[in-house]
Amino acid sequence: MKRFTGFMITVLALAAGIAIGYALARWGKPSRGGASDGGTKHSSAVASVQTVSIRLGKITRAVGVYGKVTANRGLEKSVSVAFESRVLKVFVIENQRVKAGQPLLQIQASPAERLKLAEAANEVQITQAQLRLTQSKFHLQLATRADLATARHALAIASLKLAQLRRLGVGTVTTLRAPETATVAEVAAIPGALEPRGTPLVNLLSQSAIMVVLKVLPPEVRHLRVGQNLTLSIATQDAAIHEIGTIRMIAGRVDPHSGFVNVYVTPRQAANLLIGDYASSRIPIAASIGFIVPHSAVLPCREGECLFTVKGRHAVEHLVRKGVSNDREVEVLAPNLRVGEPVVIRGNGVLTNGMTVVVRNK
Repeated sequence: MKRFTGFMITVLALAAGIAIGYALARWGKPSRGGASDGGTKHSSAVASVQTVSIRLGKITRAVGVYGKVTANRGLEKSVSVAFESRVLKVFVIENQRVKAGQPLLQIQASPAERLKLAEAANEVQITQAQLRLTQSKFHLQLATRADLATARHALAIASLKLAQLRRLGVGTVTTLRAPETATVAEVAAIPGALEPRGTPLVNLLSQSAIMVVLKVLPPEVRHLRVGQNLTLSIATQDAAIHEIGTIRMIAGRVDPHSGFVNVYVTPRQAANLLIGDYASSRIPIAASIGFIVPHSAVLPCREGECLFTVKGRHAVEHLVRKGVSNDREVEVLAPNLRVGEPVVIRGNGVLTNGMTVVVRNK
């Protein structure tokens, strides 16, 4: 019995040793099937991507600024007359666009001014008669040359006064017209009113008075200069109007109410602009020349930022640094990039270095 028990223990120990040795041998030896499966999986992964070519060029970063179309009141031009007059008709209203030569209002000299005209005409007749009389006396040697000169001078003064009143339109109904294409800023004339000499009847804003006031943050003002050209985008009811404008003046202080600095821009073509329209522009604050790619090409990675180019049929990873950027593109800084090299812009989120890719550009 004891022999049988010892025999069984020996058999069991031997079987356990064989099992343990077999397991250790299996564990330490690489599995061909597992290695083959893993390698096949990596080599068979194919990514579909879209690419564009890396280009070398200038990229500019700009910030948006906003403002309004307004008018420089200091450049208003007043329409008035040099004699007291009565307003007969007014043909325009405030904020109306007028063309050069378009009627603004109709006036007539006041009764007092017409009386001056009649007196001037009568004075001419009197001095003419006095000159004729003096000439007759001179021929009869009853008047001197000084008397003759005095009579001629009196006639010249009277004639000049009469011609001046007639030239001003004292004797007729006068229609005042716009001297140039402009916008009516104010109509002070009232039909039937008697207006003193020199009173502004209509105030006009010429195209040179139209300007765009942009609100710019103080740190961005240092990128601007007087005389610099900007592209203005004017928002209208129908569509945006794009105009080129020139910076006329930059305010020397920050507006305490808005916190912005006012930048005054004169548009080259102000005929299509309306006072009160909203305007915007973009101010360049940085520029660089380098390799330029779309924003979608650059991805965050463990070492910082990277992009993938395509060489043959495989993805090549590049560590890059970003430079100047705008809304659509970014400058990338890397030592091993080339102009014209295809860079992945779609499908790059699943790529790894060396992965097989299929380029499907539209």
